[in-house]
Amino acid sequence: MEVETKVDAPTGLGPAVDFPTFEHLHYYDRVRDVRLNISYSNVQQFTFGEFHRELPNDLDLNWTNTNGPEALRKMIASRHGTRADRVLMTTGATEGNFLVNASLVRPGDRVLVDSPTYSPLRDVPTGLGADVIRIPRSCDDGWQLDLERWREEAKQGARLLVFANLGNPTSAALSKSEIQELADIARDSGGYVLVDETFRELAFDKTPPSAATFGPRMIALSTVTKVCGLGTLRSGWVVADADLLERFGRLKDYTSGGNSALGQLLASWALERWDFFLDRAKRILTRNRMLVSEALAEMPALQGDVPPWGTVLFPHSTVDVPALGETLQGKFKTVIAQGRFFGLDDHFRLGLGGDTDELQQGLENLRKALRAAS
Repeated sequence: MEVETKVDAPTGLGPAVDFPTFEHLHYYDRVRDVRLNISYSNVQQFTFGEFHRELPNDLDLNWTNTNGPEALRKMIASRHGTRADRVLMTTGATEGNFLVNASLVRPGDRVLVDSPTYSPLRDVPTGLGADVIRIPRSCDDGWQLDLERWREEAKQGARLLVFANLGNPTSAALSKSEIQELADIARDSGGYVLVDETFRELAFDKTPPSAATFGPRMIALSTVTKVCGLGTLRSGWVVADADLLERFGRLKDYTSGGNSALGQLLASWALERWDFFLDRAKRILTRNRMLVSEALAEMPALQGDVPPWGTVLFPHSTVDVPALGETLQGKFKTVIAQGRFFGLDDHFRLGLGGDTDELQQGLENLRKALRAAS
């Protein structure tokens, strides 16, 4: 009979790394086969066949540059108003977020995080042992940024200030003046600002500038996946000053090493047609935004305006959100992203970028579920 023994963690190595479960990710694993998912943050999927291109016969699948082809980094740099030597390729923005945090944050460091937000932006520093301070926004004032609160919190110490621009799940935008204020706060506190810019260009003609252009303490993340509907491509990047990229790159040697040659090729194809993808996204989102605005007018249990940009909205619900989610999934085969994933239990995320017919049916199911719960 085998006796199970408990193995204690080695002593003298500092606090253990212990990351929270990525609940939102695994929730999608569980509901993958549910017919209607009206919670996704990406623009409608784009298939390989729609590129109308063939893979080159001489594509090298045995070796890849650890930081990706220069031509690819030049295209990325142009989206951020900077140079190719300030771009580090990563396996999606998710790896970029991890590299930045693991390179800069130590146990006990204060990390200030905009809230509500996409959970990895708060949970990675949590897992690294940081003292994570959530600075809340409210739907009552349209998710306005409270800069005075940020200044006061940073005076107590701030290794990292974390945002998404556009916000996920709110689509709230950081303006040029707000980004400059945050750069000043980081300078005064001796910290850095990390901005996930995955959705930034989905503000179209109101697109805010990249945070990476506001000084040496500013770091931007992004990816091709959301704008283009290429959710599994996992081709992302970090934009920052060279000394920071060198630190992030040393850690990346131990996470992914290099990037997928095939993924980087498809990312290049997408970036070569970036204006096409933005136009495509704008058509889909304009159509769906009108549909959601009309539908919400018939759902008094939900409060919150449809944002003028971005792919998501985060309405407040007077109906219990977990119960609503269970009813939608069980009775109507429809999925929403519950607010607990983002830090507010009485809200949920709706996606604006999906198939219009599916969204219309999902909204009708939502209306029925809300009426049944009232």
